[in-house]
Amino acid sequence: MQWSHREHSPRKRRHKEAPPRACEFPDCDEPGPHKAPRAPDDLRNYRWFCLAHVREYNRGWNFFEGWSQGDIERFQREDLTGHRPTWPFGSRRDPDDPIGDLSEVFRAFAHDWFGTARGRRREQRVNGQRHDARRDDALAALDLEQPFTRTELKRRYITLVKRHHPDANGGSKESEERLKSINQAYTYLRDESR
Repeated sequence: MQWSHREHSPRKRRHKEAPPRACEFPDCDEPGPHKAPRAPDDLRNYRWFCLAHVREYNRGWNFFEGWSQGDIERFQREDLTGHRPTWPFGSRRDPDDPIGDLSEVFRAFAHDWFGTARGRRREQRVNGQRHDARRDDALAALDLEQPFTRTELKRRYITLVKRHHPDANGGSKESEERLKSINQAYTYLRDESR
C-alpha cells in the first residue's frame, strides 16, 4: 500500500474525525452534507440535507414570499449597490459632510494629478489681469524669471537636476523631494510654452 500525504494531513484527519451531519428532512437517515439557508431573513444559518432533499427544499424556496411587487423591485434596485446608501453624483448627501461638494473634490484631484492640461488652473485676478499661481510656483522652483526661452528653461532644469539629484547628495530625502518639485515645475512650464 502506498503512503499518501493527502490521506494523512491534519486537515483531512480533522474532516474524517467529524461526525457526519444527518439530513434534517423528517424521516431521513441519510447524511446531510448540503446546506441551505433557514429563512430569507436568516441567510447565514443553515439547514443540512442529503442531495435529494436539498433539491426538494430548494424547489420550494421562495425568497420573496409575502413581499409586494414594489418591495421586490426596490430590493432588486438596492441590490445593484449592495444595499448601501447612494446619492446623485455631485450632490451633497449631508450638509455637515466634511467632504462637501464632490465636484470640487474631483476638480482638485484632477488638478493635482493631471496638471493644467486636464485639470483646472488655479487662477486669480490681480489688478484686473489673470494671475496663475501654479506658474509662479513653477518659476520659483526653477529660480527663473519671465521672460525666458525654452533653451533657458531646459538649461536651468539640467543644472538643478545635477545639483539636487539624490545620488549626488548621498541619497538625501530632502534632495529627492526637491527634485520632484523641480521635475513637476519643468514639466508644467515646458507643456505651457508649447
